[in-house]
Amino acid sequence: MTVGMFPDATLPAAPSTADGADPAARLSESARGWHGIQLGVLGFIGFCGVLKMGAEAPGPDWLQWTATASTVGAFVMALWSIMQVGKVAWPVEDPSGAPDTAAMSGQLRSGIRTTIVSVALMALAGLSAWWPSESAASVEVSDGNGVTACGVVTEGAPQGTLWLTTADGQTLPIRLAAVASVRPVTSC
Repeated sequence: MTVGMFPDATLPAAPSTADGADPAARLSESARGWHGIQLGVLGFIGFCGVLKMGAEAPGPDWLQWTATASTVGAFVMALWSIMQVGKVAWPVEDPSGAPDTAAMSGQLRSGIRTTIVSVALMALAGLSAWWPSESAASVEVSDGNGVTACGVVTEGAPQGTLWLTTADGQTLPIRLAAVASVRPVTSC
């Protein structure tokens, strides 16, 4: 193709960057790298979704609903971001037309931001497992003769004494000098 009055001058066939790579190809390559990261994030969300922190969920109901909503939101956003980045990584377009690198770049940025939001939502959901337990821990106390008692340690005992409240509501005073072992138990 000649330009104007200079018959020897020709225009380049396709736009390229300084290093010779096509901008659309560079965006697609970058998007493929991000796509792998996104699939890892999606797997992490799925893995965390099936984890159970114990027999009973910690914290109040509103916290559990918030954690559930955050997990579902993280999953949906991860799927959306995978779709956005996937469009750039493997574009399906008319082969006769030139790719719109500005639109591809915008989709890639949008997909990356959505991935980050997805990870943040999953972190928020995971924080619900750190809610402090409301129940006191039970202990089993044994003396040197093999006699054991089980209950919850109660505050306010005089010095040198341990008060143990049993399941039936009794408070047992136990001299610390007689204690051979104390071990936590899940229930009495």
